[in-house]
Amino acid sequence: MNETGGNGRSSQPRQTGPAQGEQATLGLTGPNASRSQDVSAGTGAGAQGMLGDTGEHSAEWLLENLRAIRHSGTLALADGSGTTLLLLARGQVEASFKLGPYARLDAPEQRFHLHTHEPSVTPQLPPRFPASKSPLLRALPRLAPPQRLTPGAIDLPDLLERLHEARFDGCLSYATERERSVALLVGGGVRAAVHEVGGALHDRAEAMRALQKAGQARAKGLLELDALEPAVVLPLAALALGRSAPADGPAFTGLEVFGSGFRYYKQGQPFLEVLATTEGPTRRYALPEQAVERAPQLELPDEPPGWEDRRFALTLRGRDALNPMTALHMSFRSEHGAEGQRLLEALGKGETLGRTADALGLELGDMRPWLERLEGSGMLREVAVR
Repeated sequence: MNETGGNGRSSQPRQTGPAQGEQATLGLTGPNASRSQDVSAGTGAGAQGMLGDTGEHSAEWLLENLRAIRHSGTLALADGSGTTLLLLARGQVEASFKLGPYARLDAPEQRFHLHTHEPSVTPQLPPRFPASKSPLLRALPRLAPPQRLTPGAIDLPDLLERLHEARFDGCLSYATERERSVALLVGGGVRAAVHEVGGALHDRAEAMRALQKAGQARAKGLLELDALEPAVVLPLAALALGRSAPADGPAFTGLEVFGSGFRYYKQGQPFLEVLATTEGPTRRYALPEQAVERAPQLELPDEPPGWEDRRFALTLRGRDALNPMTALHMSFRSEHGAEGQRLLEALGKGETLGRTADALGLELGDMRPWLERLEGSGMLREVAVR
């Protein structure tokens, strides 16, 4: 960190990851300069801009560097009390949008997200997951570097309890090479959750179950906590909960889905665009903070992490229960009905509980009472996973 910045001081913003040409142009080369990726390669996440913090220098110092190279794009700054978005065109600040009680540009230790794009009317930030089938994940931006947690070493229930006590606004995400889970928190409570794997989407309880995998001892991937301003997280919650708003409100505050992506509004003023694929006509979503906080909170499932990976096989009694030629078949049908027979047949195939639930169109939580009854009556036995 002994490079010289645009004003001649001998330090630079701290970042992580591989250095690239833009960082060198900014005078940010060296072992700590980077263009950060949202998560490691293979998770399906999109490339983010330059993520870091200004260290001992102020945001004004960073802006001086950007003016010197006539940089165009969006600079999101977070000082611990709030966030401000600066729209840059050829090094000049064309517009600024304060989200929350952002204090001052001359303060040090400011976290930032610098996204390069052509001069535009509205600030732009990239989507966290541009290829996702979930509108929520495609509309989700990153305002500042995340707090990275250690999968397998984190007590997830304790973390969620602490976030609840702190009335945290933001999202908790867990991504591996094949799947991703995101929980959206408003006022400390999880109000929406999405899980995506193999192009299939799950929400609510099943998404929380997938997020719970981050607490397993052998968990791999990235577990990240992102703070988001209410001006961003409330519209996202409205989108996730499907709370539409009139298209012609004069002082609209919320999220607009349009042909090229997602546009955030505050009191009729657009302050951020997240460009991504969308479908359908232009539409708007909005929800007051009080209404969001009245929405039911999503909880982690009672079952331990990995419960959905258990497998079962039919016992001799279970096979007899499915054989129409036996007396047990008649009594089983009388006691459990066609639904019980369907579940016993599916569970006896040896697939994981998660895949069985997907095949039957059930949530795992709804399947658990059936499993307990069938296992308790000697119809099923658990198969050890090697």
